[in-house]
Amino acid sequence: MALPVSPRGTPFRVIIYGPHNMSEVTFYFDFSSPYGYLAAERIEAFEARTGVTVNWYPFMIGAAFKQTGQSPLLDQPIRGDYFRHDMERCAKMQNTPFCIPEKFPYAALVPTRAYYWIASTKPALAIKFAKDVYRGYFADGLDMSDPEVVFATATRHSINAGEIRAAVENPKWKQHVREVTDEAIARGAFGSPFFFYEDEAFFGNDRLEHLERWIKLRKQIDD
Repeated sequence: MALPVSPRGTPFRVIIYGPHNMSEVTFYFDFSSPYGYLAAERIEAFEARTGVTVNWYPFMIGAAFKQTGQSPLLDQPIRGDYFRHDMERCAKMQNTPFCIPEKFPYAALVPTRAYYWIASTKPALAIKFAKDVYRGYFADGLDMSDPEVVFATATRHSINAGEIRAAVENPKWKQHVREVTDEAIARGAFGSPFFFYEDEAFFGNDRLEHLERWIKLRKQIDD
């Protein structure tokens, strides 16, 4: 399959990390995930503190839910009320604008396909696009299930509207999203955000601190 490229300009590779691959973190997320949004807002500072490169991989969390029997957090009895409060609390703690959109969750096929199409030629721009999609949805309450809203988000970055419309309907990018999603699940990603560093997995926005400490520990051992 045609792979997008990392912020460094090198091809993305979905691989099992080993002891000699200490400079990269894989970040799996779904565009409808509130905790994925909160994590995305922290990635740049995380990279600066740790010296690693975070490679962004949106995937379709609904496929993982089907395999694990999960349901969206806010639909779960008792737990839903807790997580609604926790999302808002976490956003306040990290000073990130946040609202629960009227249409939540949604199947984020269009922004996910668009992301990989953009990343195939302009990886840094793809990350900016991803952040804007997240902010539009969780900060501004925009309906990102509407393809036209996604396209408008892209055109703010001088991306041609006609080209991105064609890209999200292109079988190549539809298949690419399926393959990335399958690979994420095969590696053990069952939610969003989900991080891999070497052979270690970390689930959740609140595990970024654990991941940072683990990276620093591993680098100390390697030195």
